[in-house]
Amino acid sequence: MEREGDYSLQEKKAGVQTESPEGEITDRDDSAEKNNVIIGEGDAKTLLEGRKFSKKSGFAGYVRFLWPYFLIIIFVFFGSFLTGYVSAANFPDIANTLMESFSSRFGPLLEKAPLEIMLAIFLNNAFVSLVSLVLGLALGILPILFVAFNGYLVGVISYIVAQQKGMLFISLALLPHGVVELPMVFLSASIGLRLGHQVFSALLGRPTEIKREFKEGISFYFHWIVPLLLIAAIIETFVTPLIMSLVSGA
Repeated sequence: MEREGDYSLQEKKAGVQTESPEGEITDRDDSAEKNNVIIGEGDAKTLLEGRKFSKKSGFAGYVRFLWPYFLIIIFVFFGSFLTGYVSAANFPDIANTLMESFSSRFGPLLEKAPLEIMLAIFLNNAFVSLVSLVLGLALGILPILFVAFNGYLVGVISYIVAQQKGMLFISLALLPHGVVELPMVFLSASIGLRLGHQVFSALLGRPTEIKREFKEGISFYFHWIVPLLLIAAIIETFVTPLIMSLVSGA
C-alpha cells in the first residue's frame, strides 16, 4: 500500500533516473526495487531506499511530502493571527504592552546601517527556523507553539499599525518579503512537526527512520530554506522600504 508521506514512491514505481539531495545520480528499475522491499516492512524499507529526486523537482517533491504538516502549520499561524488581531481590538492594554515589548527589542535595529539590518534579520529568521526544525523532535510541540505565538504577535501588531496607518501600509510592509519568508518559516516548522510525528510513532513501536528524516530535513533547510530566507531579508531591507516610500510620496 502506498504511504501518504513518501514523495518518491511514484518515481520508484516508474523506474526513472533520479538524483539524491547531494546530487548523486542513481538509476533504479522496478525489479531492483522489488528485490529490496520486504513484505510487511514496506514503510521502513521505503525510507531505507531513500527519497532521491532531481534538483528541478526536489523542492516540489519535498513540499508534497510535507504537505499535510504544512497545512497544519498554515492553519495554526493564520488562526493565531486572527486571534491576535481580534484580541488587540478587545484588549488594547495587552496589545499595547506587546507592541512596546516588540518595539524595545527591534527598534534599535532600525538605527543601524542597511547591511547590518539585513544581516540581523536573516540571522534571526534562520536561527529561529532551525530551532523550530530541530526542537520538533520533542513530539512536534515546539514548532506549533512557535508558529502560534508569532502568528498571534503579527496579528496584534497588524491591528495596531492598521489603526494608525491603514491596511495599505500593513500590506506594503508585509507582503513583499512575506511571500518568501513566511513559506520558509512554515516549511521549517513543518519539518519539525513531521519529525515529532515520527518520534511519536517510534514510541508506539511503529517502524520509522528518524535519523534519516532528520538528515534530509537539515539538508533541505540548508539547500533551500537558508538561501530563500536570505533573499527575503534582502527584500525586507532594500525593496520594501523603497516601495513604501514611493507609494507614500505618490
